[in-house]
Amino acid sequence: MVRNAQMLTKGEEEVMRILWMLGEATVNEIIARMEEPKPKYTTVATFIKILENKGFVAHRAAGKGFSYYPLLEKSEYAGSVANNLLSNYFNGSLSQMVSFFSQQENISVSEMDEILRIVKDLKK
Repeated sequence: MVRNAQMLTKGEEEVMRILWMLGEATVNEIIARMEEPKPKYTTVATFIKILENKGFVAHRAAGKGFSYYPLLEKSEYAGSVANNLLSNYFNGSLSQMVSFFSQQENISVSEMDEILRIVKDLKK
């Protein structure tokens, strides 16, 4: 489970996605991967400091500055977010969640077939 079940803000999550992709990066390298309009250096540095305080990120010296790296895997955070969604919006029921998305027409026929294949494989 994610450290103290803390969820990330949109900005924090964007920084984490870049760190998960790169593995390790400086603030300037993170900014270079962000979409326009790019945030200020101080904004990204603040996100990183918050992520360090939350236990999501650590750093090591890199020249005159620091290089930052994630302390948890993307899949660990994704699992926590998915469990949070499941418990807070669907009473812990995966079938209710799948039903919701299928009713919203967000699940294609091929995705539904894939879900059915996964369920069949789990039954074996």
